Amino acid sequence: MNLKRLKSVVIAATIAVTLNNHATASDKSAPVDVVFTLDLSGSTNGLIDDVRDKIWDMNNELSRLGNAGTIRYAVVGYGRPSFGSRNQFVKVLCPLTTDVDFLAGELYKLNPNIEKGDQLMGAAIRASVELLNWSKEKGAVKEMFITGNGSAFLGSFNLQVSCELAKSHGISIHPLYCTASLRARDIGGWNFIADFFNNKTTDIKIHKRLPEFSTVQDNNRLRELATELSKTYIYYGKNGLANYKTMMSNEKNALRAGASTYEAMMYHKISDQYQGHQSNWDLVDFIKSRNGNLKNVDPKTLPDSLKNINPEQLLTKLIELKEKRNYLISQLRQLLPYNRQDAVNAFYATKTDEGAMIFDRVVMTTLQAKISGAELAVN
Repeated sequence: MNLKRLKSVVIAATIAVTLNNHATASDKSAPVDVVFTLDLSGSTNGLIDDVRDKIWDMNNELSRLGNAGTIRYAVVGYGRPSFGSRNQFVKVLCPLTTDVDFLAGELYKLNPNIEKGDQLMGAAIRASVELLNWSKEKGAVKEMFITGNGSAFLGSFNLQVSCELAKSHGISIHPLYCTASLRARDIGGWNFIADFFNNKTTDIKIHKRLPEFSTVQDNNRLRELATELSKTYIYYGKNGLANYKTMMSNEKNALRAGASTYEAMMYHKISDQYQGHQSNWDLVDFIKSRNGNLKNVDPKTLPDSLKNINPEQLLTKLIELKEKRNYLISQLRQLLPYNRQDAVNAFYATKTDEGAMIFDRVVMTTLQAKISGAELAVN
């Protein structure tokens, strides 16, 4: 696909970007690490939904930025008693990864429990710095979004020391405060974090969403094609079945979340960022990368229907599935063309006032500015 210049409008900003459907980073592109450090206590019930339902939207938009290098995401939760007092009620829910489907799958496994817990932000920030493998590349964009409410000064880990630790690793922290009745009492600590990193505290509302916006005229056709596409994936290997189950579970959860989430998930699935990159568990991608060599594939790890056929029969079936997949993707790309994001952004640009205080909109706007600034620094 040829690079084209398009205008991307997100909320009130218009940003000119060099665009591919999912652009390959240039030699000067800065790697990007994004960590969501989330208060999952009872006072922020529903916050996890705002992250997992919108992760594909955020990734689709950020991947369009020609100056963004490899983008990795991680999620750290804090404030749940079930995470354990020995861990300061902090837990890494997903390590830094480029695999947004794995991330979504891990978050969908998390029960939306309402647990009254202590929000130990100093410990949460420290864990987010020390327990994740942040990029060490020069010029890397490293952003943490600490999101929740309550006092920022609780616990045995000093907030300022934790912030200093983050800054020493080149990490910038953005506090997103989930509106609560005790805001006046607690906001000072959140503003302390913002001031320390020359950022700002942004108020957000949990479960506040923009109106559903669908770019697909025939949703039944979309689901039919998506169902057939999933049938072309043949798992193998130690983690093959688990990866296949994650893919299927994500599709069900995305559909349950709403039309826009489902479209965003499918847009990612048919993109160059996903297609051809599942060879570690999908045999159809595997034969593309290994020229049909099935010598080292353990038949015991295949679906039951394929365990007892000979290698020649298996290869013939995989080639047929590869051709079927190519056809289905071509059909899906007609329903979800590469400029879908422009239509989405144009719609959201008409909802500027409504877009305030929405988690994913705030994150995307912040990251676009940071990534654009990184390009200027690299160049």
